[in-house]
Amino acid sequence: MVFRSLFGGRKRKPTSPEEDTLANAKAGDVVVIAGFAPNLDDAYFLVESRNRYEAATGDWYELVGVDGDRRVCIEHSGEEASLFISVSEYGVAMSLESLGLDEDRLIEIDEQHSIDNFVDYEGESYYYANSQEVFFFANDSDEGQGYYGWEFMSRDRKKMLAVVKWEGAPFEVYASEVVSPSIVSVYRNV
Repeated sequence: MVFRSLFGGRKRKPTSPEEDTLANAKAGDVVVIAGFAPNLDDAYFLVESRNRYEAATGDWYELVGVDGDRRVCIEHSGEEASLFISVSEYGVAMSLESLGLDEDRLIEIDEQHSIDNFVDYEGESYYYANSQEVFFFANDSDEGQGYYGWEFMSRDRKKMLAVVKWEGAPFEVYASEVVSPSIVSVYRNV
């Protein structure tokens, strides 16, 4: 018995460190997106915060990251096998009018729930994907704020437009690019 306690007895299975994935990325980690820098080099985003969203269609997360002077939102949902990732410039909102929409037309699109509805932006058509109430939880906290959102996707599903309406605030429109999970890596700050 003494020898067993001196030499550790049975071997314990080594515990593996948490995988480096978007699902467990947090402030201080680095997200690398291959070829996403303006000069097509790899972009290295230091994660500043992680926010959570909840909606009837599912939950998703947003990582706010910085690479020099460039700040982005990296949103992701789903599991590794079906991971969906989109990236937009942080805080760069456009007006509803930039899509050729007004509030009445947006309400009409919302009521129709038709994937035949679309908006044109920068010479490309973006088709209605969904609209719903969303709850935003800053820094993955327990207290959230609600807003209403509409999503439109380009036909090739490589670009998105999100229209956001917070109570008492004007409509905001955000453009994002869909990126393949195969070009995204996470490096944990341990």
